[in-house]
Amino acid sequence: MDSGMIDATHGEATGPGRFRRALIAMGLRGEDPELVSPVPANAFEWIRVLFGITLIYDTWTTLSWEHKQAVAHTLGLPISSPTLHLLVAVMALVQLVVAMSIVFNRGVAILAWVGLLHTVYVWVVLEHGGDFGQQGTDPGDAFAYMVMFFFIIAADRHSRSPDPSKNEYFTLARLWFGFLWAYDAMMKFHPYFMTHFTDFLTSAETSVKGTWGAGLDQVFLNLTNIIGPHVVPVLVALTESLIALSLISGRGLRIMAPVGFVLAVVIWNTAESWGGPYPDFVTSAGGQMFGNVIIYAMAFLYILTLYNPLDLLRQRR
Repeated sequence: MDSGMIDATHGEATGPGRFRRALIAMGLRGEDPELVSPVPANAFEWIRVLFGITLIYDTWTTLSWEHKQAVAHTLGLPISSPTLHLLVAVMALVQLVVAMSIVFNRGVAILAWVGLLHTVYVWVVLEHGGDFGQQGTDPGDAFAYMVMFFFIIAADRHSRSPDPSKNEYFTLARLWFGFLWAYDAMMKFHPYFMTHFTDFLTSAETSVKGTWGAGLDQVFLNLTNIIGPHVVPVLVALTESLIALSLISGRGLRIMAPVGFVLAVVIWNTAESWGGPYPDFVTSAGGQMFGNVIIYAMAFLYILTLYNPLDLLRQRR
């Protein structure tokens, strides 16, 4: 957590703490003022509330039977273990406090860091660092939540000092997000993904068989077969590479951020089956979190606000 001096009235850091000083020492001083759009102090509030509601859902699913079974399996505890139920209850309490803080904008400067640390715990302990090599191309659901918490921290600071060019956390969040896409793109070039792309879509269609979501998956499967089952995965991998490059460099985001947002939504409602299926309204996504790529889409909302694509239209006038 940033460890600057704390203002007694607002409970906020009044000076740069060790973490911020470390970011500055690494050259992260904020977004390029020549590239970023004018952003009002309250521009990110609705995204914060949206993410907070997502965290409330995650809190509820933490108490689900499915999540208790997953935690019991991970820790090697019997499902009847008091330790297990105490751990799940503590996790739910932490998530609820963080969610309420973010929804109602109370104590975000501190509790967003608590949420970030909790997410790191989930990623390391429950997701085993993302379960690399388990037929997925991303480093786990919790990793995407880390990106969002960094954006929450950056936006909270922006609400008090609305100057993205002096907000190191926006740059950190953007770079973290970019490296996440870079890893995902690298895994997309793996031969397994290239040769089993249609299998991902078929599996997603089967998981939601009998619903309208299965029909949507079939549409994308048909389009893939028309374009070419070996061409589409290459196009996806190249697109993700361009998105990653744009995020890391901070260039071309007014074009690539909308592309990334649309791609994230498409992946979520096809390959990820909207985060489902939802037995008893509980998501089947890792850690019973709301989803993975849909959190990517939420993160892009921050990028789209910082680098408003409408600026391109205004420049032509």
